[in-house]
Amino acid sequence: MALRAIGSTSSNLFKGMFAKPHPIASQITKTNSPTSNGLFKGLFAKQDSMDQSKRTILDFSHYHQTTTTPDQLDTVPNILTRSDKEIGGYSNVNFKIDPVEKCAHFYGDLNLDLPKDNPQVTRSGYAMFRTRDQAQSWLLGENYWDWSDFSALVLRVKGDRRKYLVNIQANTPLVTDLFQHRLFLNHPGQWETVVIPLNDFVMTNWGVIQDNSELNKLEIKTIGIGLLDKQYGPYSLKIDWIKVMTDEEVEKQVCLQ
Repeated sequence: MALRAIGSTSSNLFKGMFAKPHPIASQITKTNSPTSNGLFKGLFAKQDSMDQSKRTILDFSHYHQTTTTPDQLDTVPNILTRSDKEIGGYSNVNFKIDPVEKCAHFYGDLNLDLPKDNPQVTRSGYAMFRTRDQAQSWLLGENYWDWSDFSALVLRVKGDRRKYLVNIQANTPLVTDLFQHRLFLNHPGQWETVVIPLNDFVMTNWGVIQDNSELNKLEIKTIGIGLLDKQYGPYSLKIDWIKVMTDEEVEKQVCLQ
C-alpha cells in the first residue's frame, strides 16, 4: 500500500505547507496506550534483528520501570529541549515521564512577548524537543540511523489542538537544514497513531522551504517535535513511541485496528 499525502505543498511553511495524510492510513485510534516491543534502555529501544518491517526509534512505555527516584522521571536521557528563553523570551518547555500513563510528556506554556533587553529579536514564541546527537564512533566517526528500508514514520501520541511539527535532521551540507511535516491529530485528548510518509517531509532552512531536496534516509541524525503555531497559552503532547515502518507493516496495523 503506497502511502502518499493528498494535495501539494505551498511556499508558506506554516500555512498549508504540509498536505494532510489519507485519513485511513494516517490515523489509527485506540482508547488505551499500547505496550512496546521491548524494555526501554537508554531511551533508544533495542531492535529486533528478526523484524525488518519496523524499527522502534523511541519507546517511553517502560521507562518508568528503570527509574529509582521521582527526580529521574524529570530528566530523560538523550532528549534535548529548547525554547525562546535562549534568546530572552518567556516560553517554557518541559519533557518528563508520566508514570501514570507510562509515556513521555512534552508540555509548557508558549509566550510570544519579545525580550525586553534584546531589541535585535523581532519574533519569539517557540518550544521543541529532539533526540541528542548520537555518540560518535572512534573508528567510523558520525553515527546515523539507517531508515532506507522504511517508508513511513509512525507515532503513538495524545495531544491537544495546538499545531505541532515533526522535525527530522539528516546528514546535509548545512547543520540548519531540517525536514519537517505537520503532526495532524484527528482526536485531541485521545491516544491515536499517526502515520507520515517519509517522502512527504519537506526540507527547510530557518523556516524557508528548500526546493528539490529529498530526505536522506540512509543518514538520519535526530528526530523531534516542535511547537510554532504563534498562539499564546499552554500546550501538551504525550508520546508513547515513535517508529519507522514499511508500507506492508502500516497496512497490517490498519487491518489490525
